[in-house]
Amino acid sequence: MGTGAGAADPTRDLVAFAARLTEHGAPAAAAAGIGAADLRWAAARRTVAAAVAAHCAAQGMPFAGALASPPCGARAAALETALRCVPAPAAPPPPPPSLQWLGAAYPRLLLPGAQKRTGSWFTAPGLAGPTVQRTLAPLHGEAAAAGRTLRIVDPAVGAGAFLLAALAERVAAGRRAADVAAHELFGLDLDPTAAALAALALHEACGADAPPLGAIEANVRCGDGLLELDDGAFDAVVGNPPWETLQSSRRDDADVAERRELQQRVAALRARFLHRGRGKLYTYRLFVERALRLLRRGGRLGLLVPGSLWFDRDAAPLRQQLLGQCSWEWLFAFENNRRLFAIDGRYRFGVIVAQTGARTAAVRAAFGAADPRAWQSRSPRHLAYRARDVAVLSPHSGAFVEVQDDADLDLLRRLAAAGRPLLGAAGLCDWRQGDFNMTADRARFRRRDACERQGFAPVADGTWRRGNGDPVLRPLWQGGMIGLLHPNAGAYAGGTGRAVRWRPPHRDEVPAPMYLVDAADAGHILPGRTALRALTNATNERTAIACLLADEPCGNSLGVLTARAGAATPLRDAAFVAGVLASLVFDWSLRQRLGGTNVNGFVLADVVVPEATAAAQRAIAQAALQLCAVLPWHGVLWDRAAAEGWRPAPAGPDRMAVRVRLELAVAASFGLLTADLEWMLRDCEHSAAALADRAFVRGLDRKGFWRVDRELAPASRLPVRVLAAARRARNAQPARSDERWSQSDR
Repeated sequence: MGTGAGAADPTRDLVAFAARLTEHGAPAAAAAGIGAADLRWAAARRTVAAAVAAHCAAQGMPFAGALASPPCGARAAALETALRCVPAPAAPPPPPPSLQWLGAAYPRLLLPGAQKRTGSWFTAPGLAGPTVQRTLAPLHGEAAAAGRTLRIVDPAVGAGAFLLAALAERVAAGRRAADVAAHELFGLDLDPTAAALAALALHEACGADAPPLGAIEANVRCGDGLLELDDGAFDAVVGNPPWETLQSSRRDDADVAERRELQQRVAALRARFLHRGRGKLYTYRLFVERALRLLRRGGRLGLLVPGSLWFDRDAAPLRQQLLGQCSWEWLFAFENNRRLFAIDGRYRFGVIVAQTGARTAAVRAAFGAADPRAWQSRSPRHLAYRARDVAVLSPHSGAFVEVQDDADLDLLRRLAAAGRPLLGAAGLCDWRQGDFNMTADRARFRRRDACERQGFAPVADGTWRRGNGDPVLRPLWQGGMIGLLHPNAGAYAGGTGRAVRWRPPHRDEVPAPMYLVDAADAGHILPGRTALRALTNATNERTAIACLLADEPCGNSLGVLTARAGAATPLRDAAFVAGVLASLVFDWSLRQRLGGTNVNGFVLADVVVPEATAAAQRAIAQAALQLCAVLPWHGVLWDRAAAEGWRPAPAGPDRMAVRVRLELAVAASFGLLTADLEWMLRDCEHSAAALADRAFVRGLDRKGFWRVDRELAPASRLPVRVLAAARRARNAQPARSDERWSQSDR
């Protein structure tokens, strides 16, 4: 419930009321060994009970129901003990506007840690309503024709937002509110206060047609939605299940009995759920699998889930279930930048709607929505994401690529058709996460500044030396040191860990690393490797920051790609990969699929490089060598290129011309048209003033390349120069219907 500027916030009054009860109960709780979270939970329950009593008194209704009774279900003993420490309020809080409003406000009465631990992020009607409407719509007529009631369940009911929406939908379909509330709606929640609030809110929503409260509370109650309820007994499962993890030792202040109870529950869940993925028990995954079991054949589900359902490789078994055993109808994804939930604004979540008993042909998918009104629309904008697209575009992870437009999806399909895997059995390269681990190998590192104070100094071969008999030291390359197709773009400026700072180097030919390592520890490294920054983002100026290196040792903030063992031209393969990975085309494809902030082997396992001709591979490798082999000790790269038979001439001073030539060669190898580049690089030709205007850029594609060189005049920017060169080549060959560029075009 929103409040206008300057208006009182009734939630704040309830939070203050709960805080006072907590303060009054603290001495008794401390004496009884009650932890802060349980104390505040008890105070929140007292606050809710007092608010319900005040509301009922204001409405002239008797106060009854589960809140007036001792709590039941999970952790009942802990809550009952804590309640004895919290005094009954001497004066009631202000009456809430409605019991539904009180249910939505309840999570804010808990401590933030307890709210997060229990996954108590209750759902606004603007999300619950259209989700339930799309889930139930096909069932109304079916139930009416068969002359039967529906059975609709929320196995993690919270304060009842989804059941309230289901009540409204069924009444709109012609059913009596009393019949729906008493016989069609079911819900469980581990929090007895939340479950009681859900039942009370349903009772209030029925108005004059309300059944006895006890009839609702018999079906909407405290309980474990993962372990209770009958399989195949429901027509629809709706809700917003918890998004947290279950770990046996998640709380330091848990008593022995509680810890044992949690361990037993975790063991039971691990044995019962087969599609939960590896590692920790992510509760939302368990609830999705549980929903599929609860449904009869032809039953429907509508759930809010975290973004990891569609992009996390460990959620692949669930995706396979939804695609192979259901008609998966909707995947409507949101960004949380408008704080639809009171968690990190970068968090992604979405709605899934599916029907059991069929296979999926295509999912109606939409990504990046921020406003719930997009989902409330009668015909939300979406694209058709085919089931086979999942297999083709993400063969290893089975993830959905978060594309915004049908044109994006079409381009990804064509890139996949024209490409070959970067990694894997049929891949061009081997990959590893650096040569040294920045944590496990820390004892092997020496601070450069300390070594230089001891007399070590850099020499022309890229090592640090002090004198005969002393060890030879080599710089350790980290992510901040490489730039796009440049091996020495960052010098250490201070800080450690996530606070480390990099600056442009004072001398292009002399690296300034944070650490040095003994040359003997790096003696196994052979010249000719591609380094790729691991830490990145899909909305940075560039996502793939790649560079060809010689034999520089790398920390694990750099992924290292090398030619497969036995390759006839290993340096050409490495240089070709460096050129492709540093291109705008590859960058575009990577940023479409990057769900997190780390480019690792699991992400790279799904990407492709072009199945290029030998001439195209040579041209791309030559451009990469010209741009990257610029340090004094890189002569070994030029010599190896000559030995392999593809050494180019030095690039000269115009690096931009080489980069443009490289971009066109990669695009041509993927079989792209000028129109494809125009789509990928749209919005790059706006003026510098426009691109500096925050209001203006909010309307642009958040993953777009308009950020590249935007401080420059348009004609000086790399994307604009690439577009200009592609258009010149097209115009020079008017008879060509396919608009592709050959080597002669450049």
